[in-house]
Amino acid sequence: MDIENMRAFITVAELGSISSAAQELHQLQSNMTAKIKKIESDFGTELFYRKPRGMELNEEGKRLYTQFKKIVLLWEETRSMMSRENPLLRIGLMVSKNPPNFNHAMGLLYEKYGNLQVTIRTGNTQKIEHEIVSGMIDLGFLVGKTDVKALHYKKYGTERLVLIGKHVDKPLDMILKSENLIISSSQCYYKKVFDQLLEDCQMERADYVEIAALESLVSMCQLGMGVSLIPESDTAALGIREYRVIDHLSCELEKFICYRKNYAITGIEQQLMNMIVNSISA
Repeated sequence: MDIENMRAFITVAELGSISSAAQELHQLQSNMTAKIKKIESDFGTELFYRKPRGMELNEEGKRLYTQFKKIVLLWEETRSMMSRENPLLRIGLMVSKNPPNFNHAMGLLYEKYGNLQVTIRTGNTQKIEHEIVSGMIDLGFLVGKTDVKALHYKKYGTERLVLIGKHVDKPLDMILKSENLIISSSQCYYKKVFDQLLEDCQMERADYVEIAALESLVSMCQLGMGVSLIPESDTAALGIREYRVIDHLSCELEKFICYRKNYAITGIEQQLMNMIVNSISA
C-alpha cells in the first residue's frame, strides 16, 4: 500500500469530499477518485457512504482510517529519524493564543529529537503570512486568513470568542461604551473583533487597556475592572463560570495551518501538524 494513497484516503475522510481533498493535496479529482477506488478494491469492500453532498466513512472505513493514521504518523517519524539534515521547525504563532496541544506536542518532539532547532515568530495573521511568503518561517498557525495567493491554507478547526467580565449581562452597546476594553496587545486578533463590534454599534475607541499576562487579564475582568474576549474553550481551565456568548460573525473564528504553495512539508513538520489536528478530533 502506497503512503500517498493512504494520505488521499485520510484527507477524503477528514474533508468529506473528493473534490476538497484533491484541492487540499494539489491533485486532479480524477486521480483522487482512482486512489479511493483502488483502496476499496484492495480491501474488497466499500469504505464510504456516497451522499449527494459528499462522502462519509462507513464502519469498515472508520477502522481503516484509524490504522492508516497510525501508519502515516509512523512513516513521518521514520522519515525525520532517517533524514541527514538537522531537525528544524520555523513556525509562526498568533500573539493571542497557541494552537491546541502545542506545548505538549513540542515537548514530545524535543524528547524525540535532542538536536531539534526551533525558530518561533509571533504576530497577527497578516504579519505571519508575510513572513511565510518572505521565507523567514515555513509554517504558520493562524486565526483567520487574508487569502494570499502564494500561500496554501489548511483549516483545522473553529473557535468561538466569548465576553468575560463582571457586568457582561448589560446591553452590549453600553458595555462597549463604558467598560475598559482589555486586550493582550494591540496586535492580537481579539482587538480586531472589538473594533468590528464597535463599528457595528457606530462607536470608535482607541483607549484599549493592554495586559500581556493572561492570568492578570482574567483577574481584572473578574474584579469588574473591564471586559475582554477569550476563546470559550479556555473558560473552564481559567476558572470562568460566567461569560457571555455574542451572536456575531466576527466572534466565530476559523483556524488555519498555512505554508507556501509547493513547499515540501518535512516529516517533523507533519508530525507537529498531526498532533495538533488530532487533538481537536480526539
